[in-house]
Amino acid sequence: MNTFRRLVAVVLTITMLFPISTTAFAAEKIGTSDGISVSSFIDGEGKVNTVHVSSNKAGTVHVDYYIDGILLNTVDVEILDEQELRENSSNSTGSVRIKYTDVVKSEIKEFTDLITNYIAPAGIDEVQSIAEPANRGYTYQGKINYKTYYDGYGFTYTDSLSIYQETGSTTYKYKTINAEAGSIASIVIGVIAAVLTVICPALEIVATSLLHAAAYAVGTSIVAGIVQGAITKQYYVRTTDYNIKACDTSTSREQIYSAERYQVALTGGGYSSEYYYEGYLPWNTNAVAYWMFCDFWSYQYPGVSSYS
Repeated sequence: MNTFRRLVAVVLTITMLFPISTTAFAAEKIGTSDGISVSSFIDGEGKVNTVHVSSNKAGTVHVDYYIDGILLNTVDVEILDEQELRENSSNSTGSVRIKYTDVVKSEIKEFTDLITNYIAPAGIDEVQSIAEPANRGYTYQGKINYKTYYDGYGFTYTDSLSIYQETGSTTYKYKTINAEAGSIASIVIGVIAAVLTVICPALEIVATSLLHAAAYAVGTSIVAGIVQGAITKQYYVRTTDYNIKACDTSTSREQIYSAERYQVALTGGGYSSEYYYEGYLPWNTNAVAYWMFCDFWSYQYPGVSSYS
């Protein structure tokens, strides 16, 4: 599958929901729109904080931070040592260039900082990476049933694909979110997001929720976009590889596709993680059904009749 197809599949199939239950620090809504992750929560003063996070390429992130519908500030973050970070993701090495714009005061600050001031490896006494063995062997998942196609010459085609899944290895990467008391929330969110776009491309959209959850877990809050107490909280990214096999039920033709499932969770409670997918998962979605159809048949895509 080419890169464009892969990106479209990700955009169309990714889903997210991070419920956090607390009166003074509750996530109200999280979603995506036109490539922008949107997350809203009630801060310590009862005001609605809304954060927009977007990334046009790995290692760069733009953040817009609103309070009660008014744009408070914007942040642009760029990883300066992207290749080093990619090769040594467990160490979070390198630095970031940050451009912070205070919209209310019409002030702009540009500076360079260390990634480890915001997101760092777990402590040396903690396990930083655990690889679970692969559970090889395909298992039947279901079937994609396409609508009947009429070719204009009196011929009809009713196609279907049987889907099988093989689970690969699972890897855990532990990291720690750092935020000093008085830190600007949008900057912390921007750096976390920029790092995630490099080490886990599907996860830049969870940066806001990671900061929310970390703050909630340690009993602090965010007021007027400022972190009220210091945060040092560990989380992990769990990645599982998959092979997806699609079989044409009428000709026994096969195609093998790759997919990955991500999960983010904080140790210590206060956070409920959800799964994120990249590639050909979940298989029973219109995006995946479309791209698989194009790989098997050359005539016009008729749409999906059902998943069974």
